[in-house]
Amino acid sequence: MTTDKQQQEEELLILKSILGDAITDFSNENDQFEIDIEFQLSTPFYLRLIDNSNQLSTLIQHLPPLILTVHFHDQYPSSIYSPTFVLSSCYLSREYLENMCQKLDKIWEQNISEPIVYQWIECLKEQFLSINELCLSNKAINNDNDNDDPRAMSSYQPNQAAYVYEQLIEYNRQKEDEKFLHAYHECPICMSNNIPGRDMIRLYKCHHTFCRICLHDYAQIHINTGSVQWLLCPDLQCQLALLPSEIKIIVNNDQLYDKYERLLLQKTLEQMPDIVWCPRCQQPVLIDSEEDNLALCAQCRFAFCKKCKKTYHSQTLCGHELEIAELREKHRKLRQKMQFLNLIPDDAEKFLREFLAVARIENSTRLCPNTKCQVPIEKNQGCDHMYCTRCRTVFNWSDAQDQTTETKILIENYENDLDKVQQALEHERNIQDNPHESMSLKEPIISKLLVERTKKCPNIKCGKLNIKSGIGNYLICQHCKRGFCFSCGRAVIDPKTHFGVACKRHSVL
Repeated sequence: MTTDKQQQEEELLILKSILGDAITDFSNENDQFEIDIEFQLSTPFYLRLIDNSNQLSTLIQHLPPLILTVHFHDQYPSSIYSPTFVLSSCYLSREYLENMCQKLDKIWEQNISEPIVYQWIECLKEQFLSINELCLSNKAINNDNDNDDPRAMSSYQPNQAAYVYEQLIEYNRQKEDEKFLHAYHECPICMSNNIPGRDMIRLYKCHHTFCRICLHDYAQIHINTGSVQWLLCPDLQCQLALLPSEIKIIVNNDQLYDKYERLLLQKTLEQMPDIVWCPRCQQPVLIDSEEDNLALCAQCRFAFCKKCKKTYHSQTLCGHELEIAELREKHRKLRQKMQFLNLIPDDAEKFLREFLAVARIENSTRLCPNTKCQVPIEKNQGCDHMYCTRCRTVFNWSDAQDQTTETKILIENYENDLDKVQQALEHERNIQDNPHESMSLKEPIISKLLVERTKKCPNIKCGKLNIKSGIGNYLICQHCKRGFCFSCGRAVIDPKTHFGVACKRHSVL
């Protein structure tokens, strides 16, 4: 007949074979032992913290084991008395543990005189299979009950709810890491599969996983190119920034990581409005918000302008500011001259068409090399050999003067398109009307050409605008058919007596 002691030894031997390292024997007589009951939770659940009306929650799937300490008395299992036991936990309340103790008692009552420990373990595990959430609160618990069950031992204190909350999150993270290391994964960058967890890296913020080789190459490219601000999760749908601790593990190189830290510091300082870089020693310099442009480097004592980064100048404008001032002055003067031209909106389109026609003629012709002639000649086909029908000069086309220096820009920039020219002219007018607005200042091309190549007829009864074509300064008004000099703007009766004395017949290219 089997004795109680033999049944105890057999039950403990079976438990050890099932639980392995989760059971610890405290006695040489095999009558007292401790079991770490791990909860095999199939789905994640919410861990919640209620602390001073603030509520926090996080999704976890792993909890620290519940400790069941069992002591076999001499008459177990034949006696009607169950083995003595203690349930202990650092995160479950005493009230919860007491309820669990009562359930274990009921199981014994239903299975008196039978081995009971394994059924107790399964009962405790089943309590957490359907768990939806675990709530921690800093609300005080009333422990004045004289009927407290001494078998329920809880170290959980409400004033430590926030600390326990953080510890449970950390425990869950460690378990997830262990699970990750023992599994095989696929890298979404190189598409390699069956990569062991030790060769993968799981990012802390988003939990996206990539192989170490791909992440190392990815980080190395950004560090070597200086784009450390773009060291983000490689997943296109994520783009969360990598942690410095993760980058240190990824690069696995002290020199490369030091370079990353220097670049990151530099990028951070560059985004600070009160920091500029010394142009001599490249050290950051703290500046004030005063209008004075002085910046003094504490490292090399170099005084420089905080705007243009050149040697400090107190009274003069910076190079860029000087260029802007000069451009604004050009726009101002051109605005005055354009007002003098007084282009009527109804006639503006017709006038611009004529101006573009002149530009097309100039860009398709060259001047006769005879200085007394210099008539524009067009070449549409044939060889380079040319013959002027006016002065009968023989010349090569490549040797003739190109008169497209000024109007060529209309062909190159605006493709001789009237709409584009009108838009550019309107933009220049907006700048001229609002010179202090923060719009991009550019050389006033269209306005400058109109002013330089346009003149009013000096005839009082006419006063119409005429466009200069080519380099000839003798113009005949298209409206009143009277001649005048483009250089001085006076009427010309006899070109032979006017040109050569006061004005030149042809402009210099």
